[in-house]
Amino acid sequence: MGLRKGLSRAARSIQLKFVNLNRFRTAKIVFFLLIFCFALPSLAQEETLPNFTEQDPLPQRATKEKPRIFRHNRLTYQENPYKAPSSIPSDFVPRESKLLFSTELKSERIFETRESAIILNHSLSKERLEIYYETVFSYLNFKVLQNQKSPEKSVYLVEGMNRKTVAVSISPDGTGSLVKLFYRKSGGF
Repeated sequence: MGLRKGLSRAARSIQLKFVNLNRFRTAKIVFFLLIFCFALPSLAQEETLPNFTEQDPLPQRATKEKPRIFRHNRLTYQENPYKAPSSIPSDFVPRESKLLFSTELKSERIFETRESAIILNHSLSKERLEIYYETVFSYLNFKVLQNQKSPEKSVYLVEGMNRKTVAVSISPDGTGSLVKLFYRKSGGF
């Protein structure tokens, strides 16, 4: 700034013509646009541009059988249900298990279930499912009342808080296992 004050008016106009900031910015922008347009396609991994008009194929889902539901008063019976009854804790039904049958007996209250049962198939072996259920019992603070293990069948009788009783029966079934769960609230068997 001090140098500019010492210059005459004509010298200052010459200096401004040499250092025209607007032209310098425009040249810089044009330079980067040229690099972006010509150099970037050569650095890209794909030779062709993607076609965004084509849709990706939809993922194929395994077809499930449609559930059959039978109701009589407060009793509900389902074949091939989509999900386990809401009264059975979700941890008791392992992921990727195939639900075969479920029943629910409602109490006199509107949203309360008195008893429910579910039968399911799972690809895990009987021994692995025993470990799974023993871990679930300890995790959910269920007290094991009775435990019987044999090569043909394992039976667990457990009790949780608020007098919720669950019976679990595990038996080998071909390559996987067949699990039968019975849930009852407010009382024993």
